[in-house]
Amino acid sequence: MRKLVSIVALAASGLIAGSANAQSFGIYIGNDGGYNWQYHDYDDDGVVRSVCSGARAHALEARLRHEVDENEIDDDDAARIHNVIDRLEGRQRHECAEGDRRSIYEIAQRYNGIGQWIDREAHGDERRW
Repeated sequence: MRKLVSIVALAASGLIAGSANAQSFGIYIGNDGGYNWQYHDYDDDGVVRSVCSGARAHALEARLRHEVDENEIDDDDAARIHNVIDRLEGRQRHECAEGDRRSIYEIAQRYNGIGQWIDREAHGDERRW
């Protein structure tokens, strides 16, 4: 009986650890950049800082430049994506100045979508699971 209880406990701990590990990498919710949009925690200062500091936009622009340098994205597509990032940066400056966390989170989600767009343009369907 003790053996059965220890086997069940071991299996349960493995399932819990595996589930927590998968969530920490965003596997279950399909997020981008390690941000968990499932819960919409508007009090998360890390998300606000990453958007309002310009770090998210800067990271996307660097990623776009990398894909262009690697000839994964052509110049016309890159220009369209860059224009979208620039327009969103303008909105970002306005919303960050206002301190509207809900709008800042929407901007962060748009940045996530742009990251996915860059992936699709650069790699097509090859990154799908």
